Amino acid sequence: MSSIRPVGDRILIKQHKAKETYGTSGIYIPESNQEKEDRGTVVSVGDDVKGIFEGEVVLFNQFIQPVKVNHMDEDHILLKQQDIWAIEDV
Repeated sequence: MSSIRPVGDRILIKQHKAKETYGTSGIYIPESNQEKEDRGTVVSVGDDVKGIFEGEVVLFNQFIQPVKVNHMDEDHILLKQQDIWAIEDV
């Protein structure tokens, strides 16, 4: 089990999963047709990150190429702070 601690202005995010069904009908959407989710929960932040904290849900640029990493036996992504667009009020 490996643990990741971001450095600099990087943020470790647990990306939210795309919807697997359509609306209330429960129709299954194949993985190849699922839209990539552009939000996730902040797991850890680097020392240079300002104004974003662990546990917050953030919206990020979906057109970037995030670094995919395995943290605590789960898939996560590493982003730079500049790729975060907003913090979602939950």
